[in-house]
Amino acid sequence: MKKIPIARLCLQAGVSTRAFFEGLKGTKETRPDTLAKLNAALGRSKMQFAGEHGPATTHGAFKVCLIYAAAELKQNPKAVLASDPSRKATSDPVWQAAAEVRQVAFWIATRMLGFAQADVGRAAGVTRAAVSEAIKALEDQRDHDKQLDRLLSHIEEVFS
Repeated sequence: MKKIPIARLCLQAGVSTRAFFEGLKGTKETRPDTLAKLNAALGRSKMQFAGEHGPATTHGAFKVCLIYAAAELKQNPKAVLASDPSRKATSDPVWQAAAEVRQVAFWIATRMLGFAQADVGRAAGVTRAAVSEAIKALEDQRDHDKQLDRLLSHIEEVFS
């Protein structure tokens, strides 16, 4: 079993290592939202380090979908993989770009490859509802955005 570095866990959770160690030592009470952030980051880190969160095929396929979507949207796949979907940092352009890539990856994994939304959510570290909402928003946006429609049509051609 691989160990998850605390500094990396804290970085992905958006929590300082100082807050982590103060909570661990009991010198300062850890807030519930801090624990929730750490727990979510731990789940994502388990996937990255051990690859054992949900069916391996879904996890691997989702990563490939994410990397493919990043390439199609001309985004850095490493930055997207490192982005925390639970942050909901909609005012951060880097996070927003990663969220758009995830949205397309959700669509590819479910619509093109036929994976269940719940399995894709587990692989991505989000809920089934988050996957469903992202796909619905993407499909609604497609009706009004010709560039997005061209992109999704291109992806459909690639996968057919």
